[in-house]
Amino acid sequence: MTQKMIARTVTAVIVGATALLGATAGPAAADPPCYSGEVCTYYHGALVSKNVPQYPGQCHYVSHEFDFVRNNSGIQQTAYSGTNCTGRSVWIGSNQSAGVNLFWSIGY
Repeated sequence: MTQKMIARTVTAVIVGATALLGATAGPAAADPPCYSGEVCTYYHGALVSKNVPQYPGQCHYVSHEFDFVRNNSGIQQTAYSGTNCTGRSVWIGSNQSAGVNLFWSIGY
């Protein structure tokens, strides 16, 4: 290989790697972190809401559907498919996360 061909190959690899790294950084990278004590919901990797944990009898309607919950509180939470803590549910233990399928509310 000539030096020109080597230089072109190296340049192509660098450009390709730069493009790949830029493509993998999605909108979630810019989202604020989910802090201790918060219950955060996400949709396709993007933060939808940050909430305080719900206690028995409480329900929080999230104004956007979500497909992942990060429960950084010390209190178990439940994600519901209905807007008023009804329908299908997924329990999320304290300081745990769970994937859910198009849910709309968080309760205890």
